[in-house]
Amino acid sequence: MTALNVRRVNTLTQARAQVVQRWRRAGHCAGLGQPEGPQGYLRFSASGERGDWRGLVLARDWLHRSLPQLQSLLAVECPQASIAGLFRTVPRPLDLTVDELHYRELADVELIDSAVIKAQAIPWLDTAQGRLWVTDLPPQRLSQQASEWQSWLADLPQRLQLILGVSDLRHSRCERLGRGDVLLISESTRQCWLADRSIGVFTFIEEGLRMELAPADSPAQAETEQPVSADLNHLPVRLEFVLATHDITLGELAAFVAGQAIPLATDAAQRVEVRANGKTVARGELVQLDEQLGVELLEVYRNTLSEPHDE
Repeated sequence: MTALNVRRVNTLTQARAQVVQRWRRAGHCAGLGQPEGPQGYLRFSASGERGDWRGLVLARDWLHRSLPQLQSLLAVECPQASIAGLFRTVPRPLDLTVDELHYRELADVELIDSAVIKAQAIPWLDTAQGRLWVTDLPPQRLSQQASEWQSWLADLPQRLQLILGVSDLRHSRCERLGRGDVLLISESTRQCWLADRSIGVFTFIEEGLRMELAPADSPAQAETEQPVSADLNHLPVRLEFVLATHDITLGELAAFVAGQAIPLATDAAQRVEVRANGKTVARGELVQLDEQLGVELLEVYRNTLSEPHDE
């Protein structure tokens, strides 16, 4: 067996390409390239609101764009060393509209030649004061990434499952199940499941159901461990009673959590799905025997889900 030919991706190169894409999506003129020419560059460090970063600007380009009237007043070209001194004294030498490049102050300003800049593709961004080259990017934060995809995530489809509760039944008892039998729900959970995990509980209200999400830092509910028997016929079977499943987007789910009721079909109580160890084995009607809920079986599926077997 031959090894897979996997393309290697440099972490820094990928990060630089992604930041350029973000800037372009936000409507900025940006790209990847390498500073060229013998002209002097101003290199500096920025203390940013979202982290520190380092950048370059062409000295004369910055001067002409920042003080366009100055060029007509000077008899000779302003020395680059003087431009560096002016850059240090100006309170806000760069006006940046990109959020992640917002800064409190610039420091370590020095005049360098393009020859000392390492030959590599660097992100650049066009600003009112000339082209800015970002040699060291600010750290990327998860909250920043999440905000960019918030709209997309709101439309992400999910399947919400409303679990009434569970029961444990002996394997031999399952084989004798038939129409008219009533399975008692021994442990009422009324849990809401999404992406194979419990996200909260629901209560019955006049309009349907109301959801209550579990706290984000709450530990997962541990399932009760049942003793294991060596006799396969006496192994317990975990039954789940599913009141309904609801195809929903994360955006719609957020609206439900905020207080909107989840509507139920008028025949939801007659279409409770019974699952044995995760597999659908029957369909029934939700009933109440004394003080306990149960499901009276209407259809029992023996071999395939498409072939009901009524007894």
